[in-house]
Amino acid sequence: MPLVSVLTPSIPERTAFLAECSASVNSQTFTDFEHLIEIDHDHDGCSVTMNKLAEQATGQWLLPLADDDLLLPGCLSEMVAYCDDDADIVYAPPLVWGEPSEWFTQAPPVIPSFALIRRDVWFELDGYDETAVREEDRKMWIAALGAGKRFVRCDVAPTWVYRLNHGGNKSFHAGVAS
Repeated sequence: MPLVSVLTPSIPERTAFLAECSASVNSQTFTDFEHLIEIDHDHDGCSVTMNKLAEQATGQWLLPLADDDLLLPGCLSEMVAYCDDDADIVYAPPLVWGEPSEWFTQAPPVIPSFALIRRDVWFELDGYDETAVREEDRKMWIAALGAGKRFVRCDVAPTWVYRLNHGGNKSFHAGVAS
């Protein structure tokens, strides 16, 4: 079983983003991972698709990765170094392309969806809220804080890239990715 399961939901209209995202995952220096991808052909939503991926995952740690985001080559090795016995969720501020990064450097629950989360914690919290159209990650982080889960910040250097201003980012377009 891999240590990390990278989970990437996508939709058919975003094949170019998905190809770049997959290439960034495949370029990792850390090798104890699997990359699971689910194309949401029926447009059931990110939460539904992410929960399907979590069900398929075999890693001890889950890493939600949007199809329009990129991992820098040392990302997984840097983040896994913070996965001690006390950590339930390990997060890292991104290198942001397209806007100022202050939205992405705050403390939980105001962090991006990109974070390693213990598989057992994901299921203890019932995964993503499938009724959520947007900010499904924030709802999970709020639940994690309420359950006393420990967040650890990996802050050695940017480990991933958040591409914000490309016109199809669902976080800033009423929950609709295109």
